[in-house]
Amino acid sequence: MLAHERRTVIRRCIIALALVGTAMTVARWPTTRFVGVDFVISQQTLPLWVKAVEFVDRDANLARTAGAVLSGVEGEEARAAAALAWTRANIRYAPPGLPVVDDHIWHIIVRGYGQSDQMADVFTTLLAYSGVRAYWALVGERPGQIPISYVWIRDRWRVFDVMRGIAFRNVTGELATPEEIAADHTLIRLAAAPIVDDIEGYLARFAGYQAAPAPAVLRAELQMPGRRLWYETRRLFGMRAEEPRP
Repeated sequence: MLAHERRTVIRRCIIALALVGTAMTVARWPTTRFVGVDFVISQQTLPLWVKAVEFVDRDANLARTAGAVLSGVEGEEARAAAALAWTRANIRYAPPGLPVVDDHIWHIIVRGYGQSDQMADVFTTLLAYSGVRAYWALVGERPGQIPISYVWIRDRWRVFDVMRGIAFRNVTGELATPEEIAADHTLIRLAAAPIVDDIEGYLARFAGYQAAPAPAVLRAELQMPGRRLWYETRRLFGMRAEEPRP
């Protein structure tokens, strides 16, 4: 082997070793996550590679679950109904005596129970993974706020209360929009009366109701590696994650 060829090989080996060393250093970089148990938040430290592997694993599991639940279900309204039924059947309200855990959407599905906002999280995430835009927001005054979910169906947001299994409908029997509910609280009463014991207390939570604007990037979409990378990259450079959508 000629001298210049040996130098080339050595140079390439050094570069390769440097790249491997850099990758290992980055992979072992400490990161944090927060977990709440019975409303007490604790911080956990873990290497970046573990966090990345868990992120990809959760994404795969969420995609697989959404496919199992909604595969073959045609149409946005039918998918919303299927996701609502599955969530209520598989995610029970936290039974007394069990800890209230606030961590990740996938872990809620694994545990099989959660709070009302976590049930809304599962519902909207299943829909987002099936290609139907959905999000949730709190309605009412503290401490009596309730999570209300919104699903993009036939070019309008439609309103659901996942924990109570309510799909709000208008006077024609179609799924109601936030504007219809805000204009006529009778729609809330009609939908909730067969289910909710304290109907007046429930109605009071909708005083002055207006739906929270849909975020430009949905919470559920941030569980998807591609969308999350796009979001974080644009945020790193001070750019808007995405133009606001309806």
